[in-house]
Amino acid sequence: MHLHPDLYTFSYILGGSANLICQGGTFRLKENDLVIIPPYMAHQSLVDDFFYYKVIRVPKSHSFTDVYNGRLGLTIVHNCFSYKDHFDVWYDSIRSNILVPSTENNDLENIPEVFKRFLAPNKPYSTNAGVVLRKALTHFEENYHRPILVEELSDLTCMSESHFQRLFKSNIGIAPMRYLLNLRIEKAKEYIKTKDSFSEVAYETGFYDQSHFNKYFKTSVGMIPKRYADLIKE
Repeated sequence: MHLHPDLYTFSYILGGSANLICQGGTFRLKENDLVIIPPYMAHQSLVDDFFYYKVIRVPKSHSFTDVYNGRLGLTIVHNCFSYKDHFDVWYDSIRSNILVPSTENNDLENIPEVFKRFLAPNKPYSTNAGVVLRKALTHFEENYHRPILVEELSDLTCMSESHFQRLFKSNIGIAPMRYLLNLRIEKAKEYIKTKDSFSEVAYETGFYDQSHFNKYFKTSVGMIPKRYADLIKE
C-alpha cells in the first residue's frame, strides 16, 4: 500500500487488468478505464498477467469531486473512450513541456476542459476527526526530515496513541509511521532530481543512513536510488 501526499493521479489504462485496493474496497480496472486517485488515499494494484497505463500527476491544490459511490474522492470511469484523445493530447503536451499542471488554485487553463468537471474548490476539514488529521498531516509535512514518535502525535492531537492510530488508519488507509515512511520516499524522489549525493538525500529526508534509505527506497519504488536517478535524468 502506498499513497501520493502531494498529488492527484490521473491514470488511463492502456492494456491488461488489475484490482485496485483502497479503503477496504476492491475495484476492477481494465483497458480504457480512467482512474483518478486523490492524495492521502492509500492504494495498491494487484496485477493479473500485465498492466500498463499513462499517468498524469496534478498538484493537490486542485480538489476533485467524488463521482464514484461516495468513496473519498476516488473516481473510476469505465470504458471512457470519449476521454482517450483528450487525455493523450494533455499527456503529450506535458511531456513536450508545452504546458505543465498549474499549482495555483484558480488557474485551470492547463487542464483540458473535459476534465474540469472533476474539479471543485478545496473544502476545509469540518469534523473533529478532520481537524485531527489535518494537524497530523501538517506535522508530518513540516517535520519528515527528523524522527517522529507516535507519542508526539498523540500529544499534538490530544488523543491516546491507540485512538489516534485507529483514526489515522481508518481514514488514510495506512498506519501513521507507514505514512511517514511513504512521505519520505516521495520527498526523496523530488530531491534526487536536483541532488547527486544519495547520502545527502537520505539525511534530508530523515533516514538514519544511506543503507537504510536504499533499502526502503527499493522496497517502495522497485529499484535502487541510483537506477531511479539514471532514469529521471535520462
